[in-house]
Amino acid sequence: MKRVLLVLTVLICAVMVMAEGVNESNELTVYTPASKEQVNIVVPLFEQKYGVIVNVVEGGTGELFNRIKAEAENVQADVMFTGGIDSGGSFRDYLDDYVSVEEGKLFDKAVNHPWYNAVYLHPMGIIYNTNLVNEGEVKGWMDLTDPKWEGKVLMPDPRKSGSAFGELIIHLQTFGRDDKGWDYFESLYKNLVVTTSSSHTYKFVASGEYPLGLTHERNAYKYRDAGEPVGFVYPEEGTAVRPDGIYLIKNGPNPELAKKFIDFLLSKEVMELLRDTGYRVNRIDVEAPPGYPVIDVIKTIDYDPVWAAENRAMILEKYTEIAESN
Repeated sequence: MKRVLLVLTVLICAVMVMAEGVNESNELTVYTPASKEQVNIVVPLFEQKYGVIVNVVEGGTGELFNRIKAEAENVQADVMFTGGIDSGGSFRDYLDDYVSVEEGKLFDKAVNHPWYNAVYLHPMGIIYNTNLVNEGEVKGWMDLTDPKWEGKVLMPDPRKSGSAFGELIIHLQTFGRDDKGWDYFESLYKNLVVTTSSSHTYKFVASGEYPLGLTHERNAYKYRDAGEPVGFVYPEEGTAVRPDGIYLIKNGPNPELAKKFIDFLLSKEVMELLRDTGYRVNRIDVEAPPGYPVIDVIKTIDYDPVWAAENRAMILEKYTEIAESN
């Protein structure tokens, strides 16, 4: 009788472990600030390949990283899909290390880290409406401080937008992390109209509501390629190729499935699909979209996203001071 009970106990435990494993392997929760276009490419393919369910929670970069932090004692998500390293680095304590099996095919320029796998490379710059701004009229960051552009330059709020925070960091690292950089930004701020959404910046420039905006190349080129009166400037002072990537959330419920998702996303097959929608992807064996310059010809600065992450709170506090005094 004891032997029968022992066998039954072992069988029950085995079934429970197997059931738990099934739960882990069949469902993945992804937090993402990515567009529906990106999500609709990646998620259905992953679900089909692995026979799993992917739950997608959308939001802004800062909003979702703060949510990950708030949920640290009861982790709800497995992966954060997209988000700049200059934002993600501030939440390093809530991210796990994972070096993708695709690492050997990624650009060194992407500043890959064990806790961060870059998906996209985003050279930042200036979008302009060609009906409102002449070609060559704006060549760089300094031109945007000209009083004639007062109230005519769009930029998202860096407290809400990861790309806008990256733009702010580029300005500070171009003109100086000390008072010189902030002096430049104060001059620029006098001409800014701060938008509540990153997408408003390029949409309103493309529609002609504003002549200029700060964004990355893809947002400009997708309108240009659709026949809209849009141009893009890589600033003559230099810019940064800002990496946007994917993170493994620490203590997430399904870490092994999350790693498969990361590897799948970085695969050549998926990267080519994302490239075909106009993204400059982080693989050395996938060319840039047609009409994009080769990345090596873009003048870049020595961009330090780790410094940005470590000083994020101070930088945003200073930004708020400037915003509230203007």
